[in-house]
Amino acid sequence: MQGVRKINIRKQKSQVKGGCIKTSIPAKDTSRSRLLYSASVNFIPGGAPGSLRREFHSLGPLVISRGLCSKIWDVDGKEYLDYHMAFGAIILGHNDKDVNDAIKRQADKIILHGVGLTDLEIDLAEKLRKIIPSIEMMIFNTTGSEAVLTAIRLARAYTGRDIIVKFSGNYHGWHDYSLYNTKTPATKGRVVETLGIPNKVQETVDVLPYNDVVSLENYMDKKCDDVAGIILEPVAHSMGAIPAHQDFIQKVDELARTCGSILIFDEIITAIRHNLHGMQSELGITPDITVLGKALANGMPIGVVGGKSEIMDLLEMGVASSGTYQSHPLSLAASLATLNKIEKTRIDIEISKKGEEHSKILKDAIEDQKIKAIVAGFRSIISVYFDLEEQPQNLGDVMKADMEAYKIFALEMRRHGVIFSPNPLKRIHLSHAHSEEDKEKFTNAVYKALKFIKKARPHLIT
Repeated sequence: MQGVRKINIRKQKSQVKGGCIKTSIPAKDTSRSRLLYSASVNFIPGGAPGSLRREFHSLGPLVISRGLCSKIWDVDGKEYLDYHMAFGAIILGHNDKDVNDAIKRQADKIILHGVGLTDLEIDLAEKLRKIIPSIEMMIFNTTGSEAVLTAIRLARAYTGRDIIVKFSGNYHGWHDYSLYNTKTPATKGRVVETLGIPNKVQETVDVLPYNDVVSLENYMDKKCDDVAGIILEPVAHSMGAIPAHQDFIQKVDELARTCGSILIFDEIITAIRHNLHGMQSELGITPDITVLGKALANGMPIGVVGGKSEIMDLLEMGVASSGTYQSHPLSLAASLATLNKIEKTRIDIEISKKGEEHSKILKDAIEDQKIKAIVAGFRSIISVYFDLEEQPQNLGDVMKADMEAYKIFALEMRRHGVIFSPNPLKRIHLSHAHSEEDKEKFTNAVYKALKFIKKARPHLIT
């Protein structure tokens, strides 16, 4: 790499410890992150692929080298306690031995084929259908965005309509049919949040406020015959941790049925992590289509779109969804290993308890330090809203929070060795690998960070 000093790294020896693959850490070189970052901006825009990952450079260049259990290390050898866990995709911990072994066994057989299918696809499909019964048939994509795009195409093909309804503060990927009002309340109208989406495409998506039954009823009264599908997160984790109200989600279901629209549940974050069987199993709702991803493969790339057979059958009757890396054998092997482990030990329940414990740590610390803030925890996912007095119910409420205070909090936590996204709309994630020792370090970092907040944002002191 031109302009970057080469540093010799010792060959790593791997050992098994605590369910993760342990590797030795190279000697510290405090200049390497900055050198690599300085080089990266010459050929990677902003030094990372995507704005959310670029935000991690806000405290200083962050170039990651390896991960183990609940920790990651940068190329300088600095250790971080990871509460980001790849946007929640890593549910078991970095380098989980069972998942890694499954990937290696599959790699010894075949990595990619591009013809027909493998037995892994059948095994995983059968398991998922038992775990989430609403998924009668399915296909495996590489990403959640890809799965959502396929779900939207299916809804339009099945109904013969164009309009997709989404809710502000819900994120369903980066493509042309979803990147609207992820950080702009619906009260300001439909707002496209990227350049490059044609006006005609924007006209096929309408945005409504989350948890607002009246707005939903008024809209569907007018547009009932035009709506191809309604998509939502049953817990809106793209604005922290905001569960859908039961009356709201039931009304969404009712109006979708009445109007002949397809109900799409985006359970990419919620299924497997919050409940092995998906949030739909608790809410008493049977969506027409469900999309899955993230925690399903503990870090390997995967997306799933599945639902009623009569809808999914369209994929062999003219609806296109294909790709060289669909149903990738290594991702399928990782998914099967992850599901088997969670199903056997109910790790989803275990990490929910860890999340509740960490939420209490934050609440107690905020009360002790007399800071105006709300801790919004939903099982293994936590967010903090500074300068709010009540749990937010939608994006409009969330945007009233002190966003700068959250960024300071996240950056101070990183300064004390605990890392999660500095984006105020994102969240903290727990994993199976997080230990009691980690919880103690988290607690100490929280108190130090909050004391700094009191100095930096004195208006938050109650």
